[in-house]
Amino acid sequence: MKNSILDKNFLFVYIAIEGGYVGCHHGIASLIPAIRAKSYNVSILTLDAEISSEKFLQKIEAFNPSIVGFSCTSPQYKFLKKYSRAIKKLPHIIQIAGGVLPTLEPVDVLKTTFLNGVVVGEGEKPIENLLDHMNKDKDIYNIEGIYWKINGKIKQNPIPQFINDLSKIDSPDPTVFDNSLVCTPRGELKIMLSRGCPYDCHYCSNNALRKIYPSTRGYLRIPSVEYSINVVKERIKQYPQAINLVFEDDLLIADKTWFRAFAEEYQKQINLPYRLMVRPEAVSSEMAKLLNSSGCYLTQIGLESGSESLRRNLLNRKYSNKLFIDKCKTLKDNNILINTFNIVGWPFETKVEMQKTLELNRTIKADTGVCTFFYPFKGTELYNVCRKKNILKSEEEMECSYHVKPNIKLTHVTEEECVAMQREIMCFLTGGAGLMNLNLSYSHLFDE
Repeated sequence: MKNSILDKNFLFVYIAIEGGYVGCHHGIASLIPAIRAKSYNVSILTLDAEISSEKFLQKIEAFNPSIVGFSCTSPQYKFLKKYSRAIKKLPHIIQIAGGVLPTLEPVDVLKTTFLNGVVVGEGEKPIENLLDHMNKDKDIYNIEGIYWKINGKIKQNPIPQFINDLSKIDSPDPTVFDNSLVCTPRGELKIMLSRGCPYDCHYCSNNALRKIYPSTRGYLRIPSVEYSINVVKERIKQYPQAINLVFEDDLLIADKTWFRAFAEEYQKQINLPYRLMVRPEAVSSEMAKLLNSSGCYLTQIGLESGSESLRRNLLNRKYSNKLFIDKCKTLKDNNILINTFNIVGWPFETKVEMQKTLELNRTIKADTGVCTFFYPFKGTELYNVCRKKNILKSEEEMECSYHVKPNIKLTHVTEEECVAMQREIMCFLTGGAGLMNLNLSYSHLFDE
């Protein structure tokens, strides 16, 4: 396929319809410098609500792109199908997609959509090579990291190794997004520095994602402290309205030596309050003190389920409730608020196990948090379990949001009981005792 369009416009379509999160898409932001380096204009169309195919096509035509790059996860799959079909009416546009779902199910995605290609894995190298080939009017079908649909057949190219040293690439550029998606009206600036996670939770896509590469060694990557501090300083300069930071990394404290040095420099050079995600296994007395001294006011921690046996046997999260309670106490003793992530509607979960989730939140006196319904993401261990046990719902039955109702066939409770339990947990975390425990001096910092 050759680029016959004189205008070199690359349009990202970020499908965030009822996905539970609408903010800065860090993966897209990371690709912007690579695309601009090939002399392409870059724009983004964020879809946070469903629109008609006709209206979508009008928006696409207004951007006049030569390439459209979609990004989506499993819950938005049906919208990827809908909108790629709409662009089919503009055959001069090359349609590609990337992200978790296209990476884990590239062949199925190509077969069921009107895409031309799918980027498998990290996009910097494949996108750079694609645009370079298009600029030089060269064949694009043999580029590593991209699967193509050619006359109805799928061409699978090798997957290149992920980028080992993030410090050697240009820092992400989030300025293509609306300002409010990067820095909220409350002044929360969203940043991601690292890639990957050292853990293997069976409901999470991280383990499946790392396995697509030639080698999984070193999959968790954190750039140098100097690089990271410079990224933070650059963001604050771009968004001077920021009053605190949200690090959206899976586990920025995974490397204690790195974080110790980062915390010291952050306190010296940045000194803004921040929040981040932690794992109970990574919390120690020393770590809690480092977090507190460097400005961390809140940690987001995954409880997921209050049932030890369910966590251990189904989720592959093997810590005890006692450890979880002790680590939360360590954080609170260092004046750090706790936001918990919780999920109900797990495969084979009982009402008693759901109640344990609420009880454990009460025990640790969670300051705030969220409770969603389990979603069987394709490519994960739990998706395979659900498929083998025949408890997957049909695509038509599933919600595109994991906030509405259970997305699998429940076996031990009714959907009504599950929904009622989710609401009770949410009431505690957001409308009841949870919010009452918040320090009022921090209350303005929380984004909905």
